[in-house]
Amino acid sequence: MADEQRRAKAKKIINDVANTAATTTAVFSQIPGMGVATLTKLYVDMAKKIAVLFNRELESGAARMLVLEGCKHHAGAIFKKSVLGWVPFLGNMINAKITFDLTKKVGWFFYDYFNSTSE
Repeated sequence: MADEQRRAKAKKIINDVANTAATTTAVFSQIPGMGVATLTKLYVDMAKKIAVLFNRELESGAARMLVLEGCKHHAGAIFKKSVLGWVPFLGNMINAKITFDLTKKVGWFFYDYFNSTSE
């Protein structure tokens, strides 16, 4: 697969996951623990899909480790998301925006990881 095609497919995957993550966060941000569980699943799935673009298979354990590494780089956004998500109504919208941006950054972190480790 050509680099341009791979990047375009990655962009679609990342944007789709970012939209789903933001929507889910907007709806469920007032339920303790729901965001972490949902985002973890979405991010693990996203890491696996991006790995496939580089002809790599990623086991769930390795995907979770990659998710942790990606999130570690964006701890500030995760903290803001956690704090602001508790503000009724307005917090949901702010949380969704932070989640959207965070998800895109984490997705491109995955892309860059596989791009740098591909042959």
